[in-house]
Amino acid sequence: MFEALSWIALLPRSLLRILHSPVVMAEYAASQLRSESETRFSAAISPPLLLILCVLIAHGVDMAIRSSAPDLGGSLAAVVLASEQNLLLYRTIAFGIWALAGSLYYLLRTRRPVDRETLRLPFYEQCYLVSPFALLASIGLSLISMGQEGAVLAGVVLSLLAAGWFWVAQVAWLRQRTALRLWRCAVAATVICIAGSAANSVVVYVLVSVHGPGV
Repeated sequence: MFEALSWIALLPRSLLRILHSPVVMAEYAASQLRSESETRFSAAISPPLLLILCVLIAHGVDMAIRSSAPDLGGSLAAVVLASEQNLLLYRTIAFGIWALAGSLYYLLRTRRPVDRETLRLPFYEQCYLVSPFALLASIGLSLISMGQEGAVLAGVVLSLLAAGWFWVAQVAWLRQRTALRLWRCAVAATVICIAGSAANSVVVYVLVSVHGPGV
């Protein structure tokens, strides 16, 4: 119970710190992950958990304003997303793909082996960067889905702000983590954003196009 209640205080504090100083918080994630202390991440929510909580909050907002579920016919998406639990899991994985894309780019760029151990540290850092993006972009898309003019406008603005902040945060993170020049960091950040979007687009296409079992 204490752990769950502590999230109420630490979640907004963690998000504000990430929004204000994404690179500093990424460094905090790295230092805490390297620490052997039992009190790791005592001043903030751990990165993967923060991402999950942000997706959970955005999912709750979506449930509150969603008028009806989209008609997915007999597609595989209708089977996979037949429950709110499955939809929540899908959204968590979808945003996790962006964290994975940034982590993989970093390892490949620095010519390090890609395995569970080398992937863990940059993935934790990326989860901090993805969390505000996941929360704001998801709420923005939920507002757009309402179809009302004011809600659509607010959703577009919120989604663009979230995407813009995420891109700038990626540039700053790459600038701090690699020896790349600023313009190359900007290109790399764009590649990461596009790669995450492309991977999610492929997943959505497969889910919508492939018919579910028995259809």
